[in-house]
Amino acid sequence: MKTSADKRRRTSMMDIKVNKALQDLAHDENSEKDDVKMLEKSIDEFISALIDPLKVDPDTKKSFQSCFDDVIDKAIDTEQKKFISHPVVYDLLNTTWYRSFFSTRKKSWRSPGRWGYFFLNLWTVFDFVLFPFLFAIFFVVHLIKRVLRRRREIEMCFVSTLDKDGPREEFDLIKKTMNYIIQEYGYQSASYCEILRKNNKLIGDMNFETSCTGEATLHNRIVELEQPSSPALLSEYLEAVYRVFRTPNVREEAKKVVVFFLNYTLDMSMEKTVELQRLVKDIKDMQVNIIPVGIGENAKLSELKWMATKDGTALHFGEYESPETLGTAVIQGIEGKDIYERYKDYFTTPYFVFCRDTLSYITLLVLLFALCLSPSTLSFSRLELVISVFFVGRIIMEIEQFIMIRHEKNGVKARKGKRNSVGSTRQACSAEDPQETNEAGNDSILLKTFTGYFSDRWNLLDFVTLVLYLITIILRIITLRISTDVSENRPLIVSEYFYGFIAMFLALRAFGQVIERLRKMGTIQIALFFIMSDVLGIFWQFVALILAFALPITKIYIAEKAYTSGRDSAEDFISRVCSEPGILCWWDIATHLTWSLLGLAEVDKLDATDFPSVFFIRLLYGLFLIMVVVLLVNMMIALLSNTYQQVQDNSLHEWSFKRAIIVRTYSKSHPIPVPFNILSVPLMLLWNIFYPCCTSSETRGLDEEGRRGTLNKLVKKLERRYIEKYGYEFPLTEERKMDHLVRQNEGGRKMTNQIVREVFQTHGNKAKKLAFGQSAWDNSQGIAVDGCLLTYLGPDFCEKCREDGKRTKIHSAKLNSPFTEETPRFEVLIQGTGEGRIIALGVLNEDFDCHKIPGCGIGTVGYHVDDGKIFEGGYPEVGREIEGAVAYRGDLIACEVDFKEVPDGKISVLFSLNGEEVGRSSVEYNSKQTLYPIVSMGSPGIKVLAKMCYRDRFNRVTTEDIQKEIKILQDNFQDLKRMLLDLRKK
Repeated sequence: MKTSADKRRRTSMMDIKVNKALQDLAHDENSEKDDVKMLEKSIDEFISALIDPLKVDPDTKKSFQSCFDDVIDKAIDTEQKKFISHPVVYDLLNTTWYRSFFSTRKKSWRSPGRWGYFFLNLWTVFDFVLFPFLFAIFFVVHLIKRVLRRRREIEMCFVSTLDKDGPREEFDLIKKTMNYIIQEYGYQSASYCEILRKNNKLIGDMNFETSCTGEATLHNRIVELEQPSSPALLSEYLEAVYRVFRTPNVREEAKKVVVFFLNYTLDMSMEKTVELQRLVKDIKDMQVNIIPVGIGENAKLSELKWMATKDGTALHFGEYESPETLGTAVIQGIEGKDIYERYKDYFTTPYFVFCRDTLSYITLLVLLFALCLSPSTLSFSRLELVISVFFVGRIIMEIEQFIMIRHEKNGVKARKGKRNSVGSTRQACSAEDPQETNEAGNDSILLKTFTGYFSDRWNLLDFVTLVLYLITIILRIITLRISTDVSENRPLIVSEYFYGFIAMFLALRAFGQVIERLRKMGTIQIALFFIMSDVLGIFWQFVALILAFALPITKIYIAEKAYTSGRDSAEDFISRVCSEPGILCWWDIATHLTWSLLGLAEVDKLDATDFPSVFFIRLLYGLFLIMVVVLLVNMMIALLSNTYQQVQDNSLHEWSFKRAIIVRTYSKSHPIPVPFNILSVPLMLLWNIFYPCCTSSETRGLDEEGRRGTLNKLVKKLERRYIEKYGYEFPLTEERKMDHLVRQNEGGRKMTNQIVREVFQTHGNKAKKLAFGQSAWDNSQGIAVDGCLLTYLGPDFCEKCREDGKRTKIHSAKLNSPFTEETPRFEVLIQGTGEGRIIALGVLNEDFDCHKIPGCGIGTVGYHVDDGKIFEGGYPEVGREIEGAVAYRGDLIACEVDFKEVPDGKISVLFSLNGEEVGRSSVEYNSKQTLYPIVSMGSPGIKVLAKMCYRDRFNRVTTEDIQKEIKILQDNFQDLKRMLLDLRKK
């Protein structure tokens, strides 16, 4: 199971990798470039359609958010710009960027929270300096509140309302969380109660009537708790909580809290909801604070919120979370966040980390601005010393970021190696040397680390700035040791030049990233960077032309100098152009041509005394100006305009991608700003060295493994929804929508022809008439029957679903008329397919389960139209795929039992689509058995016409039959008109 889950997760990531490979192929010049681009667009649409359901499913979206970091990292590394600009991903990036302030920033200005957010932005300026003192003060307050919390009287009840089939990990997490909460509250002033179900009874190993001698006793009782072995009923748990808090031992003045742990989806039908709301209201009236906590993938946060009291909050966590994280969240739900926790949330929010980092850059830029206006000195000035402190902090920050990227890449390699060693034997069969493979892997990790680091252009600018500063410091040290005077001091002057260049790059870095975050200005800046890359391509054309024309002009002047040697006037003309012989002459000519591009060169400078020389020089100069100024410059303008338009057309994709890089960078960066990180980073390293248990790699590994498991389950759910909507095809692109429309019209045409040709009422003599309507079908729960029309209703109209308490999608109807030699054929005309097209027909014996689809049990065989497979009894997991057997709206499907031959106790069953045989199967049969036709449906919107058919030799039509057929034909003609109108609207 784990291997298949990993394959599903790798399949979802493989879509992103394949799209990246197609992007690279599309940029290469080859004959299949257009086909590759179309395939790339199809995969883009597939990835977007895969996560479309998250837009209307907040619970699944929250599960996706828990494993969002891995997905967005892969999307950024492979440049999946359309995926990143998807509304779901865009919204989750905003949530990551603003965290708890995401909703506050959108509130009205009349709201106090909106003004609080505004002042927090202003406070960032002062917080840049004051945060060490505030952290110290707030942490002391936090410790005092923890001490006071252990002295406060509290009555706390833990309720473990769990599904009996839930994973063991979920119950273990709940027990560890309860132990953590008890450890935080103590036992002297607090009383505890635990309610869970065992053997269909509610039990409580801890209750308010029993006093404990110490925390160890409480911990042992919790550890000894056994996982519930019977179904969970929330109403019974609520009644038990109500009775518990009504006992005399509950202290009236104490704070009352009940923590509900749930791991299943609630039954929110009308009757259940009214009953549960009444019980919750009774508990709230006793001043009990309710904290509902969902555990695992089945619990839904949207269903838990209505249970929470005004002072409480609803929570949802995966089973992979640590007990400390879950316990802290529960305590914060009970007590609320204190000032230290609120300040910590604010301080570590990526948006405010970005603000403080920007202030650090601006402060350093102001210092460099002051240094640029200061006179040069041999010794280090105070400004230089302060600037050096900032740059030391910058170096530490960049090293930390580089190490973090390397650690992530190394973690990916370690996970791959672990999967290969556990789930594959390829390593054992490989002839490669493990040491060589390891060295190659390390080289690959190092290359990926550099690629990941420099993929952010701001990291590249930081790297250039730091390199220039290191060169500057080396020059300043050399100057300080060997120089005694500022005058004629070349190393000092060069170092001062570098300070100016550093200030220039730092200004671009500080303001450029801020501008890039703004939607309108950011797209313009992104277009500017694309234009710069295009200018680089044109630049080499300019260099080639300057080199090409400078050489013949230089040769003409050198030849003329020899030809006119001895003439003073000629020497004066030539010296104005070529003051020095050799390569310096060529350099003067090339410089003159370069300035001519900007219109800053004098035409008269290119003059000579010899007429042929003058003619050829001016001819070459004129050709140069025409080719460069007229042709290349206009070509550059056209190219840049095209580039700008392309960026504007994809502005949302480009801007979202750059913004995602910023969000990822500051989500993982150290929150302490430069230069204070000079102290904080070493302290963190020392803490990790002396207290390694607090940063256990095993805990991180379990957490990461759990997130991958959540992603596996999420991908499986999304794939199922995708297949229900789109089948096994890509979503429609703009180019394929016309093809889809043609296919829909073709389906409508086929439906019209089938209705005109076949009127769904059995033909034959009166004595041979077959029954139809509700009485003709056995136990058709969840399916409405109207004559020959069968319509899917679902579990809300199924009595068996209500009795069992399970909402099953599949509902089947069995025809009471069995297959006989006279009536061996059963036909179904598909009128509506819904979203999933889950329709099946088949043959079964007398044993019948209305929740099973034909082919999934022994003694049955079925034809499933959604995937075009034939399933045979006993092997429900594997179906026999038939080419061209997938059916759609308007298709006529049928099954026919061949009574002519019954070899080896089996009878042949033929399946057809639109009158053509698609496959055969067989089912066990003897003369004492009876075989019945069955129709199964599995999604809303499905409508079919079904009937039993006679063999041709029994199809004797009477006059009365014909008159009735004419009446039916008239009615169906009206139905046809209505369906055609519906097709036109669609």
